[in-house]
Order: sequence, then C-alpha cells, then structure tokens
Amino acid sequence: MTEIGFQDGIPADLTHEMILAQLQLLTRDEIFRASKRSIAFLRFVVEETLKGSSDQIKERTIGMEVFGRTSSYDTNLDHVVRTAATELRKRLAIYYGDEKHRSELRISLQPGSYIPKFMHAHLATQEEAEDGALAIPHSESSQAPDSKAHWHRSWQVACMLFAVILAAGLSGWYWVHSETPEYLFWKPVLDTHGPVLLAVGDVPHGPPQPVAAEDNQNSPLAIPQTDSSRSVPFADAVTIARVVGVLESNGKKVLIRRENASSFSDLREGPVVLIGAFNNEWSLRLTRQLRFTLALDAENHLIYIKDSKNSASRAWSWGTNQPLDHVGGRGGPILHDYALISRIRNSETGQVLVVIGGLYTYGTQSAGEFLTDSQLMQSIGSAARLGSGNQNLQIVLGTTVTDGTPGPPRVLAISQE
Repeated sequence: MTEIGFQDGIPADLTHEMILAQLQLLTRDEIFRASKRSIAFLRFVVEETLKGSSDQIKERTIGMEVFGRTSSYDTNLDHVVRTAATELRKRLAIYYGDEKHRSELRISLQPGSYIPKFMHAHLATQEEAEDGALAIPHSESSQAPDSKAHWHRSWQVACMLFAVILAAGLSGWYWVHSETPEYLFWKPVLDTHGPVLLAVGDVPHGPPQPVAAEDNQNSPLAIPQTDSSRSVPFADAVTIARVVGVLESNGKKVLIRRENASSFSDLREGPVVLIGAFNNEWSLRLTRQLRFTLALDAENHLIYIKDSKNSASRAWSWGTNQPLDHVGGRGGPILHDYALISRIRNSETGQVLVVIGGLYTYGTQSAGEFLTDSQLMQSIGSAARLGSGNQNLQIVLGTTVTDGTPGPPRVLAISQE
C-alpha cells in the first residue's frame, strides 16, 4: 500500500477544506438527515480532529459536548455515546456502501475509537481489498484451470459477495429505519395501507366553547369556536413541515387538508395525523375516551390536559383569560405550555390515528419537534413499546416559553393501554 505522511492523524495530502467539504456531503445526505445526533456526533469528532484536539475525543467529552451530559455523569450507566457511535458507524457504512459515493473521500469511525479516520477513496478500496482477500490453496493456484471451471468459481464468488452485500444493506436499512424511537413511533402509520391524511386545525382563535357534559363525563366538553380560517398558525405550519418530512422520507404519501374540510368518511380511508388540539374538533372528539384528554375548566378560565387517574389536577393548564398577544415575549414572564401526543387505533374510524396538539401554539411546535427528533425520543425509547401499534400510546410534554420561543420538550407522563 502507498505510504503517505500524516500530520495530527490526517494524511498530509488531505486539506482541511477537502475534509469539511466531505463532511457537508455526509450531513446533507438522507441517510444522516434523519438523525440529528449522528450529525452532531460526526461534526464534533471531525472538527476537533481538524483543530488538533483528537486527544480530547473521549467518551465523557462527547457526552458533555454533544449530548449535554454533566461532567460527573456515569458512563457505565449512561451509554448514550457508545450507542450513538454504533449508529454513526452503521450510517457511514450504508452511505459509502452506495456505489455513487464510492469515489468520495472516506471518513470512518473505527471500532474501539471515537477518533475519525480520513482516507482517499482509492486507498480505502485498496485497504478493503487487502483485508478481504481470499486465500487460494496452493494446489489450485499452481494449476491452470479450464475456462468453464474458472467461470463457475468466479460465479460462486460473485454470488457470495452479492449475498453478503445484500445482507449488509438490508441489515443497515432495517437498523436505520426500525430501531430509532422516531421510526418506531411512526411505524404503525407507515405500515397502514394508503396515503396519510393530515388534517390541521383551522380555528385559530380561542378559547374553546364549553358544551354540556356527556353521561360518562364529569366536566364540560370543549369545542372550537366556529370562526374557521384559511390561515394556519406558524407553530402548526412548522409541525406540518416536520411531520410531512418524516412521512415522505419513508415513502408515505401525505394529503394535507383543513380540519373543517375533512369528513368522518375521509378519516376512515387510511391513517390520519391531526395537528392542533383545541383548534381541531377531530382532536377533541376522537381522544375523549383515553386516559389523557383535552379539557376545559370554564369557571377558572383554564384549558388543560386531564388525567383520568387524577381528575382534580390542573397542573398541565393554560389560562384562557390571559392576553394572547406577545405571550412569553421579550422581557415578559417565563410561561409554560403543555402538549398531548396520542397514537391510537381508533375504534370509531378503524384506522391508526396520531394527534399532535399543544394547549397553545408553543406546545404544538414543541410536540412536532419531539416526534421528529430521534435524539429527543430516546428519552421514551425504554419507557414505551413504541413499535406496538395495537396499544394506545399517549405522551404528555411540557415546554418553557422564553422570549416567545418554546424550549426543549420535556416528557411529563406516558400512558399505554
């Protein structure tokens, strides 16, 4: 193999600009776009190496700098870095396994190390060939096989290599698509035949109106006001973009309609995603039999997420009598918003239904961020059997609103029934 000089662990004939350009290609590819933590991990280790700080690339440092862990976190109990490194190696293998990327500069993460390795494509191919070379027995190599026998052996080797590549590709595809919490949450939707109907709330002005309670309810129900609008709140639009991106990247067609233009018959045609809570009548109607529901306390001017196991609590609430303009604005008080995510097999429609809605717009935006970010969803990966589409799954989130911007979503409660 050709010998090349190294400086700070980087081949002398590779410039920082070449490596950064390849980093950009990687992080913009669809293989990486679905995982923000793989992108953050790769950027950190590459940039630290280019700065000459590869000796600082250790598990604890990555945990602190990339995943926000404290300096005292226990790496024996928290395996976030090791898990993320395994994920990153697999994504790199899938990326470079594609023929269209074979001629690109190679960035790899060797097992047992978090320090990236950089190599020209032809040298990487040569190294792979040497590592994977098949030894030929002397008795065969000293003879001149006839063309038919030689063709037969070549065909066998080709079939074996194809089988190995296919198995590796399928394994990588399955891992990328099935083992991330984000994918497991959406799997029942993706596995259901037909396009996804995404119905967005079209009643932007609140508060909702109370109606008489049903026989099995001990508090009044809420319905949206009837002033439908063709405009969509900014937070709902952001959530729509996030959800559509996830579904379409997994090959699912999405039909977007206003809630008011979506009939019950439409909801029976296939999987449904409802965006909005109190501004979406379908969200209110189709979740009212679950443990966590959207409720109205008219006497105390509150909309809230009700827990049937603690119905007196108003911990997750939003005041309907507070000004709606400049909420959480610059210089104002810090406020809290809450969101309810429900993934159910609805008995009324017979279809998989996902409801994403905040008490106010900040909660909706925070919920959309949560459901489309594998790193954020790691927090419920062990607490909920995300891939089980036969159970109703509900997640209550909280977010702190500062200067008109929702902070990172926090998981407050999970229910599976």
